Amino acid sequence: MSPVGYCTLEDLRRALRAASLPGDISQDQRLAVDAITAETEWMEKTYKRHWYAPTGADILDEASAIDIPTSPKTRDDEEDIPTRAFLTTGTDDRSSYYPPAWVDYDPDDGTEPDYGEMDGLAPKTVQGNYAAIELARRDGESISALHVRTEDGTFEDWAESTDYSEGSWPPSGEDYYLRVNNGGQTRLYLDTTNLLKDGEDNEFVLGSFANAVYLEWSYGHEGIPRNVRRAVALRAGAEFAEEATVQIPDNATVYNIETKADQMRSKADELLEVYR
Repeated sequence: MSPVGYCTLEDLRRALRAASLPGDISQDQRLAVDAITAETEWMEKTYKRHWYAPTGADILDEASAIDIPTSPKTRDDEEDIPTRAFLTTGTDDRSSYYPPAWVDYDPDDGTEPDYGEMDGLAPKTVQGNYAAIELARRDGESISALHVRTEDGTFEDWAESTDYSEGSWPPSGEDYYLRVNNGGQTRLYLDTTNLLKDGEDNEFVLGSFANAVYLEWSYGHEGIPRNVRRAVALRAGAEFAEEATVQIPDNATVYNIETKADQMRSKADELLEVYR
């Protein structure tokens, strides 16, 4: 299996030629491939994204020695259900949340304020009864397994069970769904009413919401944008030129290459600014 990258060797050649940098990719192909794959991995982890080329994309026709990704990536993650603590002034009065700190000024209870006490944890909800879990990668596509802890400590796969339904934005009563905003940020929404004890409005079956969800899912953006492709080529070109000329004894030549390499990285940063 060939190394995977977001640009081709030809993209790298063009980047070097545009910067008037030396380097024989044919002679040092292994070095060129390593530079592309390293910068591709750096980009995915830095920007928490994955790009892939659809069938028939022009980049696939040009690819050699580098495998251009053609499908989403998958990963499995263990996640917490976000929580907040209740504050109360009595055994039955849950009247606020923590944070922020809350004080009950009861005019019938003298002039001194009653400071609320911690009264357990509950899911932090948005969009009604849904808890929102921010996932570790952008551009989420689908969920293949969604294991949620049960009262006895085991896990139930909501994606496999016929008792739960997957929806899409906006929510219309389904048990869970993925939402991807315009910037690619991905959140998993869970209907927390599924976690309540039978017949209880405020009592949850889970003693802890930490690591309560384990999901297997895919993510990725269909299409490798020109700025991504070029940015990888620029960063890989800078790396390749520096490595290929490390043995040059002429310090002035090396200095000139290092200066141009820095300029290439700066240009790549400009191209990627839209993803920050």
